[in-house]
Amino acid sequence: MIFYSKFYISQLKRSFFIAKNENGICYLDLQDNEKKFVKKVKDYLNDDMKKTGSGISYEIAQIKDYFKGYKRNFDLKVYLKGTGFQTAVWQEMAAIEYGETISYSELAKRAGNKNAFRAAATCCAVNPVPIIIPCHRVIAKDGSLGGFGGGTEMKRIMLQIENDNK
Repeated sequence: MIFYSKFYISQLKRSFFIAKNENGICYLDLQDNEKKFVKKVKDYLNDDMKKTGSGISYEIAQIKDYFKGYKRNFDLKVYLKGTGFQTAVWQEMAAIEYGETISYSELAKRAGNKNAFRAAATCCAVNPVPIIIPCHRVIAKDGSLGGFGGGTEMKRIMLQIENDNK
């Protein structure tokens, strides 16, 4: 069973959805569309889902604290389901220090395939737990932001929060 909840980030003036199973946080959606969120999670994990008002409050509080500039590292259990390369990329993204950025090509290199920068970018795009696994810290080689599931403005804001609170 997957439990999920909706929460609001005042710094961004938007809501997100978060899902958790018995193994930890399994999905964080940066959009505010419940129907699409439920479909994405079911496609990803193929399990029953139930909306809850409690049970995820500890995790939500940490994410809110991140956006306030109080939280640099998350103390959360996370459940990931992916290919070997996806898992390697997600592990390398999780190791990027708060306030630091790396390029997609550097991420691919760290994940074991220096030529797979496009595949590494795709792994960022399908990251099931953005923010917690900080795909926003991966940018283009030329220093431009690249893409982000929450939009480039959200990515810019997150990098600014981290830069301001190093």
